[in-house]
Amino acid sequence: MNNEAIGIYWAGGLFDYKELLGNIQLGTAVEEVSNGKYKVHFPQNGECETSRDIHGIRNHDLLSILQSDVILANFDGADLDSGTVVEFCFAKALDIPALLLRTDFRNSGDSEEEPWNLMCSGWRRTKTLWIRSIEEYHHFLHCGAKQSNIANEWSCAIAKQIIQALEDVMHQPAWLHFEQAMEHYQRIIQSAGSGFEKMLSEQELKEILEKKHRHGVL
Repeated sequence: MNNEAIGIYWAGGLFDYKELLGNIQLGTAVEEVSNGKYKVHFPQNGECETSRDIHGIRNHDLLSILQSDVILANFDGADLDSGTVVEFCFAKALDIPALLLRTDFRNSGDSEEEPWNLMCSGWRRTKTLWIRSIEEYHHFLHCGAKQSNIANEWSCAIAKQIIQALEDVMHQPAWLHFEQAMEHYQRIIQSAGSGFEKMLSEQELKEILEKKHRHGVL
């Protein structure tokens, strides 16, 4: 039995207190509720505005996506974070399973089912989890939970929904076969430019693909 943790790339805004803290709290809850089955990579832990290298940050994040087994993209806001959309599309080019998480109750898009620009909808191996946050907040508020405990209890409840959705999307069949993956990944790596092709060797890429294969996502 494979006991390696399944790697999640946690894509989303990281520009203010609520985003930074929310990413960590919810991602950590996913790790804990899954008993370590999932391991979250938080891009914000490797980025610092005071030592900013634009291409270096971008390349590091792209590499982390490539290394991950699945991507969770936080699709909150009246308009989606543009960097998160790019990360999602990069993952789709590599046939990485994706979970689109929205906790914003506003419908800011072109349909009732997926409340964002239609260009982000309809992708293979992609699942949407839309949580009406204000409704769930009041559920915890009025069911006897102490206000100081709502954040932890609510995070665990959302984590359970995320884990189930991840299980569902990871069982969707891949369109990229393992035997074709090396050549395909190499082409995507070359297309990224800005030195990204220098970030890992052919042997390192082979090991990443073999890990994905062991995890059943490739």
